[in-house]
Amino acid sequence: MDQLTHEIRMANWQQIIESCQARPEGQSARQWLAENNIPDKQYYYWLRKIRKKAFDESPQSLPAVSPKQSPAVAFVEIPAEEVIGSAEVSKPAITIWTKRSTIEIPTDIPESLIVKLVKAVSHAL
Repeated sequence: MDQLTHEIRMANWQQIIESCQARPEGQSARQWLAENNIPDKQYYYWLRKIRKKAFDESPQSLPAVSPKQSPAVAFVEIPAEEVIGSAEVSKPAITIWTKRSTIEIPTDIPESLIVKLVKAVSHAL
């Protein structure tokens, strides 16, 4: 196929694709194609070709990197947040032992959380 014929076909298919994409809301592409007697395979073939052409012509195309080239690697230091106050570990007020786990509950835990914890443990056993 010569270049002119290819360009004419591409322009024709571009119109078909635009019409399909402007189909009524709620109608699938497959339904639209069937109503317009357009074979699915041809539609998706030309859709792929047109998308590839648009991508190749776009200015933000990524440069091709060969497998032998490795992209530049950069490391950035991320400062850690300062810990406010000291990390004191209080002695647990309650310790629950099961066959598979141990749960230590400190004295400063809210009562509502203790209730939820006990319910969760009782359902797990």
